[in-house]
Amino acid sequence: MEKNISIHDLKTFVENKTGKQILVKMIWNETEKLTLFIKPNMKINSFIWNEKEGYLFFDNKGKMVSSPIPCIIPENDLVEGKASFEGIRKGNILFQNKQLSKKDTAELKQQSRA
Repeated sequence: MEKNISIHDLKTFVENKTGKQILVKMIWNETEKLTLFIKPNMKINSFIWNEKEGYLFFDNKGKMVSSPIPCIIPENDLVEGKASFEGIRKGNILFQNKQLSKKDTAELKQQSRA
């Protein structure tokens, strides 16, 4: 059984789910690094972690980005350049700011085996 899924396979899955082209962006601050899958028109310059609301993202002008990020992968859930299924199961890897459903997780595991 696969424990990780390649970034490419995960990107393809997110593109199929959102119906939009996705870009991969690495972003970091003093405390952590994130890998983001974003839409081409999203301008994200920085982020902070809020205990109540989770990750908050800001554009170049310092305005908070209100639209959901298609996929957020914390650095702890990247293993040798692949996203861990454990991070998906625990809800650390977020899709549209939500945890992925069991059905979608099963579909993603099936896709990673193909």
